[in-house]
Amino acid sequence: MKLEVRNVSVGSLVASSVPLVVFCLALLGGIVTFMVVPNMQMVSMTFMQKILSVGLYALLYVVISTAVIVFAAFVYNIFTGVLGLRGVTFDIEEIHHD
Repeated sequence: MKLEVRNVSVGSLVASSVPLVVFCLALLGGIVTFMVVPNMQMVSMTFMQKILSVGLYALLYVVISTAVIVFAAFVYNIFTGVLGLRGVTFDIEEIHHD
């Protein structure tokens, strides 16, 4: 069975688990950036300042990444809906269990 995605709901991207997944990845990236990798500019920072830096980094990363994802979905909807280009097609095979 072939399925074609013609429209991506922008609201479903913002209200789904996508921002939470991006936040978890941003937390890991912030921990690596501010706590694991040695940096001469961060030697004087206390532990609480590093925790605050990780949190602010993660929040800013989520806002920027979500904005990029929403913009990409908006452009995709313009191309498929208004201009009439083909959407992403998935070829799904049904498996019957005995």
